[in-house]
Amino acid sequence: MRTVPGRRAATVVVATLAVLVAASPVGGAPPPPGPGGDPNNPGIVYRTVYSRPGSASVVEFSVACPDDTRPFGGGVDLIGATTQVIVHRAEPVHNATDNAFFVKAVERAYLTGNDYPGTWQVRAMVACGPILPNLTYLRANTFTDSDTTKEASVVCPAGLTRVGMGMSINTSSRAVRVDQLGFDTAPDTMHRSVRVIASELPAGTPAGWSATAAIVCATQPPNLTFGAQVHYSNALSNDSAEPCDWHAEHAFYPTAVGGGTQNDPGQVNLQWYFDDLDSYFGEGTDPRFAKQEHYAESSATEIDEVLSFICMGKV
Repeated sequence: MRTVPGRRAATVVVATLAVLVAASPVGGAPPPPGPGGDPNNPGIVYRTVYSRPGSASVVEFSVACPDDTRPFGGGVDLIGATTQVIVHRAEPVHNATDNAFFVKAVERAYLTGNDYPGTWQVRAMVACGPILPNLTYLRANTFTDSDTTKEASVVCPAGLTRVGMGMSINTSSRAVRVDQLGFDTAPDTMHRSVRVIASELPAGTPAGWSATAAIVCATQPPNLTFGAQVHYSNALSNDSAEPCDWHAEHAFYPTAVGGGTQNDPGQVNLQWYFDDLDSYFGEGTDPRFAKQEHYAESSATEIDEVLSFICMGKV
């Protein structure tokens, strides 16, 4: 495991999932190289869009994929914001009108009604992948009410492989946060599921709200392979990153990423995205890392982090 400089040396991978689903006998030419002619890129196109810097209560937009690709997943980087801005949507969508990654971030609303006064912006990025056989987009929603904590899970149908994921918090309230975007922990579904946990922050907001877990599924061609990992770590530093290259015989690239915490230390906000970490490791220009950041109101708060990501490579 590689860590970002400044991270505690005590960081340990407690659990790792390397799920490689057996290929189905589906035809198709090998995917073309990715951007820049990278021969290892299995046909993923990465796109990034920035919002305008400002202090709007709500920022939402989408990052479109090229017509010959489909959105698998993406990330949200909150620039200039700490505990006072919350990710409310990070979801790949494909339907009759949309082919994009949708993002929403909100200034956290205190019960007193005060908003975050600082300037911030959103950097959103999407992984656009090849149009795989039986590509399917599924969502699962919780009930809409004012329960303090909610959990939504969605599972790929039998025979399909999980290739992407996302989430959404559905409310006009700005007092709900994402606690975790990742996978089910049950052994029979962890390799083909997406789970979202969200909660009121602080507890007691009167508004009704719901959470959505989104998953992208497909039949795996024989020339591609997919893997998923979950890294648990304990840290005081506010960021962590893990590579998509845990199998030496393949060059993997991230298609989706999610973050979260195991404990609830109070006022902690999350963000997660792709990173090439070129300044640290010289990995090149295409993302090869999944990265998470958290911000706590107290710098002495120790966080049990959960970083979940899906990767894709050529066989």
